[in-house]
Amino acid sequence: MDSLRSVEVIDRHDGEASDADSDLEELEGDIAKFDESVREFLASQRDETGQSREARSAPRGRGTRGPRKAAKPRGDITARLSKVNQAFLGGDYPLALDLVFEVIRINAETHQAWTTLSSIFREQGDLSKALSAMVYAAHLRPKDVSGWLQCASFALDTMESDEAEYLHTARLCYSAALRADHTNLDARLGKAMVCHKQGHLSAAIAEYKIVLKHRPFDLEIVRKLAEACVDNKHAEAAVPAAVAAYERFFEHERVIVARDLNTAPWHDVGIYVELFASTGRYLDAIGQLKSLSRWFLGRGAEGFWDSWQTDDREWDADDERRAVVSEFEIGSYDSCLYGQGLPHDLRARLAIYRFRVGDDLEAMRHLWWFDPSAEPTRDFAADFPFLAFDVAEELGHRGQTSLAIKYYEILRDLPGDVDAMVLLQLGRCHFANGEHATAEEYFLAAIDADEDSIDARIELANMYEKAREEEEALILAAEAMALREARDQDHEQGQNFGGQSIPYSFAQAENRVPRRRGIGTRGSDQPSGKRVLLRRYRPKRLAGPDKRRQDEQTRAVKLSQQYEIVRNLRQQIKAGRNDLISEWMESSKELVDDFRSLKKFYTWEKYLNFLGPKSSLEDPKPHHAKTELSQMYERLARTIAPPTGPDGPEPGASELDNHQGISFDNWLDLFLDYAIGLATTHRRDEAYQVCEAARDSTAFQAPEHGFIIHVAWTVCAIYMSDEEKCVATARQLMRDGGMSDSYRMFALLSSLCQSPVSWYTSGPAQKYILRQIKAMDDSHEANRASGGTSEPSSISSGPALDACLLMLYGHILFTSTSYTYALGYFLRSRALDANNPMVNLSLGLAYVHYGLKRQSTNRQYLLLQGQSFLSQYAELGGDYQAHQNSPSKAEAYYNLGRLFQLLGINYLTVQYYLRAEVEESRSKRSLNLKEGISYNKFLLLLNNKNKNKALVLLKYKIRI
Repeated sequence: MDSLRSVEVIDRHDGEASDADSDLEELEGDIAKFDESVREFLASQRDETGQSREARSAPRGRGTRGPRKAAKPRGDITARLSKVNQAFLGGDYPLALDLVFEVIRINAETHQAWTTLSSIFREQGDLSKALSAMVYAAHLRPKDVSGWLQCASFALDTMESDEAEYLHTARLCYSAALRADHTNLDARLGKAMVCHKQGHLSAAIAEYKIVLKHRPFDLEIVRKLAEACVDNKHAEAAVPAAVAAYERFFEHERVIVARDLNTAPWHDVGIYVELFASTGRYLDAIGQLKSLSRWFLGRGAEGFWDSWQTDDREWDADDERRAVVSEFEIGSYDSCLYGQGLPHDLRARLAIYRFRVGDDLEAMRHLWWFDPSAEPTRDFAADFPFLAFDVAEELGHRGQTSLAIKYYEILRDLPGDVDAMVLLQLGRCHFANGEHATAEEYFLAAIDADEDSIDARIELANMYEKAREEEEALILAAEAMALREARDQDHEQGQNFGGQSIPYSFAQAENRVPRRRGIGTRGSDQPSGKRVLLRRYRPKRLAGPDKRRQDEQTRAVKLSQQYEIVRNLRQQIKAGRNDLISEWMESSKELVDDFRSLKKFYTWEKYLNFLGPKSSLEDPKPHHAKTELSQMYERLARTIAPPTGPDGPEPGASELDNHQGISFDNWLDLFLDYAIGLATTHRRDEAYQVCEAARDSTAFQAPEHGFIIHVAWTVCAIYMSDEEKCVATARQLMRDGGMSDSYRMFALLSSLCQSPVSWYTSGPAQKYILRQIKAMDDSHEANRASGGTSEPSSISSGPALDACLLMLYGHILFTSTSYTYALGYFLRSRALDANNPMVNLSLGLAYVHYGLKRQSTNRQYLLLQGQSFLSQYAELGGDYQAHQNSPSKAEAYYNLGRLFQLLGINYLTVQYYLRAEVEESRSKRSLNLKEGISYNKFLLLLNNKNKNKALVLLKYKIRI
C-alpha cells in the first residue's frame, strides 16, 4: 500500500514539473553557475587552488610595489573609443570631443581617452587645454617616464604669454619622471634647464652636478653648469664646481687637441677663465688662459712660461722681450704660435684682466693689436661686443676717454638698435671731456632707447644741477627714484630670481651688449610689461638757443599734425569706421601722454605723484641709510620749492588758454574721449589715471571743466561696473555743486551702475547727505533769524530749501525699509512742493509699505493714507500737457494697478490696467507699458489658478 502511495506521489510531482514554467529551470541553472563562479573567486582570493595548507602558512616573498596594472577597458568603453578615433581621423573634432567627454564621464581613468582629448585640443590650436589633458593622462600612469617627458617637452615647446606657468608645469613633469626613475638623465637634465630658466640656480646646479657624474665630458652640460654658477648670488661658493668640471674636461681634451689642433675648444677657454674673473681671481684667470692657450697651440713643452706671470711677453708679436727669458729658444716653434696664434677674444680678456689688477702698461700692449680705425677691430667688435664694451669701460675708468669713445662708437655703429648702455657710456666719456652738450644728447638718447634707464637719469640730473637747471634735475631725480623703487619691489616679490645677470663672456656673439647687475637699467626686468613712467618729450637744456628754438618748432608742428590725425580718425569713427578705434587710441595716447608730461600744467606735488610712489621719502626706514639719489632729490626739492606752496598753481599756467595752438577745451575733450575709450576696453586703472590727470591739471580748473571731468569719470565707472567709484564721484559732484541736479545725478548713477543697493544706502553716503541737510537747515534758520520774522514771505530772502535733497535722503531711508523716518522727509518735501507727482507717489508708497509691515499699528489708516496720496499722484498725472515732467495718465494708472496687485485687490488691479492700456493708446509718447501690463496679468491669472487663460495670454500677448 505504501509503495502505491509513493508511486502516486512521484507521478503527481512529475506532473507538476511538466506543467512548471521553463524559466524556472533556466533561473536555477543561472544560480548554479553564479554559485560556482563565487566559489572559484573565493578560492583564488584565498589561494586555495594548487596550494597546501603548509604552503599557505609559509612566509610570502615581497610583492611588486605600486599601483595595480590598469584593467582593460570594458566593451562599451572600447566601442566608444573606436568611434572617437574615427571622428578624429575624419576631422570631425566637435563630434570627437562629445564622444570622448562621454567616455570620461563614464570612467575618468581611461588613459586613452585623455590622450585622444589632448590630440583633439592640439589640432584645434588650444595648446593650454592640450597640455592639461596630457598631464592628466600622465597621472593615470605615474610610472611611465616617457609620458612625463612628453608632457614636459610639450610644455616647453608651446610656451605662450604665461611663460612662468608653463615652466612650472614642465618642472613638475620632470620631477614626476624622476620619481618614477631617478636614474633617467634626460629627465634630470630637463629639470636642471627648467630650474635655470626659472632662476632657481641652486637647484639647477645640483641637477647639473648629478648629470656630470655620468657624463663628465659633455661640453654642453659643463657650459650650462658654468653659466648657472656665475649667475648665482653666491658665486664664490658655486664657481668651484664649474671650475672642477672644466678641469676634467680640459684634461680629457688635451690628448685630443694634441692630435688635432683644429678641434681646440677656444670658446670654452674664455668661459673657463671668466669663472675665475667672476670671483675676482684675475691673476689665476691670466695664468689659466696662457697655459691652456699654450697647450692648444702645441707648445705644451714650454712649461717654464707658467712661472713667468709678471707680464705677458710670451704673447708679444716679436721675440724682443721673449729673448730675455733664459729658457726660451728662438726658432724652437713657429713664430705664428706665439702672438699671432692667440685668438683676439682671449687677448682682449688678457687686456681687461691686466687693467683690473692695475697693470695698465701691459694692458695697453695688448690693445695695440686693436686699432679702432682698422676693419679687423670692427669685425672683432661685431663678433664679441661684450668684450669690446669691457675694454672701452676699463679705458674710461682709467681716464683714457678719447680712446674709449672710439670703441664705443664702433659698438654704436653696429647693425641693429643701439644699446642704451653704449649711449650712456658715450655720454659719460663726453662729460668727462667737458663736452656737456654732446653728453646731454647721448644721455637723452639712452633714455629714448631704454625708458626705464636709471643711470642715464642720474647723470642728467647731476649735469642739470650743475648747470642751474634745477627743475628738470628734480624731475629726473624723481623719475630715477620711482624706477628704483619699482625695481626693488619686484626683487622683494621674487620677480627677479637670479643674482647676477649673464656675464659678457657667456653672451652669444650675435647678441648686443648685455647688461650687468648694478649697471644700467632694469627695463627688461619689468615682468608685467607695464611702463612705470610716461614717455615724455625732453628738450635739450644745454644746447644753443638756435638749436632749442628749432627743436621747439619741430615739436609744435609734430603735435599739430598728430592732433589733426586724431580729429580725422574721430570723425571717421563717428561715421561708422569702428576698425579705426585702435589707431585712434594709439594716436590719442601720444598726445595725452605728452600733455601729462609737461610740468607747467601741474603743481609740483601732483606732478611728482605721476612719477610713481615715494614711500621711501614719505616714511623713510630708520635702518636704511639715505642714498646719494635721495639726498639729491631732497636738496633739489628744498631749492626749487614753489613760493605758493605745494598745492599752488603753476605761475603763468593759468594765463594760458592753449597749448601748441590747441585750445584747452579741445585738450580736455581729447583727455575724456581717450579715458572713455580705455574704459570700453576694460583698462580701468589707465582710464582713471587719465581722468585724475585732467582733474589735477591747472589748465582745467574752471568750474565747468570740473563738472565735465567728473561726468566722464562716472561714465568710465559705469563701463567698468565700478559701483564704489560711481558713488564716490557722485558724492564729489554733490560736494562741488550743491544743487538739485547733483542730487539727481547721485540717484541716477546709483541706478545705472549694476551694484547692490548697499552702495546706495551705505553709511558714508547717508552721513554725508544728512550733513548736507543739516547745513541747509542751519542756513535757513539763520536766515529766518536775521530777518526777524517767521512769515513765509521772509523765507524767500534766504536760500531756499531743496526738496530734491530731502527726497534723496527719504528714498535712501525708504530703501533701507525705515519707512517711518522716510515719511518725515517726504512730508517735508511735500511742504515745499505739494504738486510734485514724485513726492506724492513716494509718500503713497511709503505709507502702503509701512502698513504692510508685520507689526505696523493702525494698518487700515496707513493703507488709506497711502491710497490718498496715490490718488493725488494720479490726478497730477493728467496735467502732462502743462508739465512735461509730470507722469502721463497711462503711467499713473499702471502704478496704481501695481499697487492694488501688491495689496491683493485684483478687481481694481484689472480696472487700472485696462485704463492704462486705453491711455497708452491715446498718448502721443510711447512708454512701452503693454508688455509690462500683459506680464502682470499673466502673474495675476497664475495666482488665481487660471492656467488656461494664462497660457493664452502668454502665447498671444507677450513677445519673447
